[in-house]
Amino acid sequence: MEYRFYRELKHNYLVFEDEREVTSNSDYGYRIAESGRIKGLVPCAKRSVNGRKYLYYEIGSMQSLRDRYSARGMDITQLLGLLKAAKDLLEEMSEFLLGDEALVFNSGSIYTDLSTGEYRFIYCPSFDESKTFSEFAMELTGLVDESDERALSLVYRLCELSSDNGGFVYEAIEEAIGSAEGDDVDEDAEAPAEENAQQGVVLPDTDELFSDSSLEKEDEEEGRKKRAKQRLGGKLQLLLSLLFAAVVGAMVYIRMNYRLSSEENMLSIGVMLISAVTGAFALISGIKEMKSAWRGKDEGRSEDKDKAKVSEDDFWGDDFSDEGDSSFHNGDFAEAKSTYYRDVINGYGERFGSREGASKRNTGVIRKRNIPLKSPEPSADLETVVLDDGGNAEPALFSRNLDKTIRIALDKFPITIGKMDGCVDTVIKDESVSRIHCRIEKEGERFSILDLGSTNGTYRNGLRIPAQQRTFIEEGDEIRIGRVCFDCR
Repeated sequence: MEYRFYRELKHNYLVFEDEREVTSNSDYGYRIAESGRIKGLVPCAKRSVNGRKYLYYEIGSMQSLRDRYSARGMDITQLLGLLKAAKDLLEEMSEFLLGDEALVFNSGSIYTDLSTGEYRFIYCPSFDESKTFSEFAMELTGLVDESDERALSLVYRLCELSSDNGGFVYEAIEEAIGSAEGDDVDEDAEAPAEENAQQGVVLPDTDELFSDSSLEKEDEEEGRKKRAKQRLGGKLQLLLSLLFAAVVGAMVYIRMNYRLSSEENMLSIGVMLISAVTGAFALISGIKEMKSAWRGKDEGRSEDKDKAKVSEDDFWGDDFSDEGDSSFHNGDFAEAKSTYYRDVINGYGERFGSREGASKRNTGVIRKRNIPLKSPEPSADLETVVLDDGGNAEPALFSRNLDKTIRIALDKFPITIGKMDGCVDTVIKDESVSRIHCRIEKEGERFSILDLGSTNGTYRNGLRIPAQQRTFIEEGDEIRIGRVCFDCR
């Protein structure tokens, strides 16, 4: 059966031409699939054009299994999700007295929604490709992640069950899911303590827990908390002193503006004295707390500087002591002594992690210490090396209308391009690019690009490439993905 991809405004369709005669059974299945009552099926509609019957399956932004997992294989969770979706679909279809003979089982006709992760299947009674479910299970072996041993074990188990059960698809899927879930229970019940790291449980390292660095960090954290408490206490003391000062001010205002009796006069004087003494005490305590907190912070900084200085002195050792050696300032070194110092510095290069990093630091130290650098003298006998012109290098795609140039090397295939990180090989963060936009493949010595039903399309030299149709590209071509332009060179 021939099929093609058709785009109408914002809708993507997979179009089948139905050339068979419609029977009562097939018509019933079409009407059930067209009604949308079975959620696991791709929505479809029948149309007649010039006396020919067509089936329009609205795939929208969904991607087939082949396109979705060509860059990153299916893990055990995704594979189990696919099998459970197929199982639920078969159970739901049985409620409408429909069998599995009209379901299309191949990686190019089963679609996944990138937003929700749901799987959708195509129901087509007139589909004439004789591909059995066991062949589909074999096809899945090329789509699973090879590094996921559980996924590989499950798909091989599915191949074995599908070949043993013959045409009973539901039984094979149910038994495969049951075996995978049984393995999960056994692994969880019998997982030894030494395999906790593989289960995601990370035990603390006692050496790291009680190391000097960890203890220093704990002391530093405790000191920081202590200083924070001191600052907070000092601020509260200062605030309390301000409140008592306000009370004294209020008493003075009352005594100046109101006539008080002898008892009230004595009470106001007592309140003023108590408030003044308490406020002064709170003010002095607050200032002391704040000074103590800032003094502790300055001491911590000085300790850090001392540690940094000590570590630097420990690194360079006594070999670079300036005392009693005026040659460090005059720069008058003998060749042997200069070589010795360079060897000493290069010997410490491992602390920088690389020979190149050590050489950069070494050069700075030698200049700082006025150690003369001896550059090699050019020899007239040295021959010029002819550089490779790069004519045999593989071409690449270079973007030319982005702030930062993107280079897509055409060396490992297939190359899936889109903006959905984790599902494509090359991520292009642009709104005009679809989540899984296109794929580049190599056929013999030529490169081809395949648009995967993207929203804004893929263009070669200004012409839009039809969806799911391979188009060969050559050096010098302009490839536009959405609005991002690439030069093939």
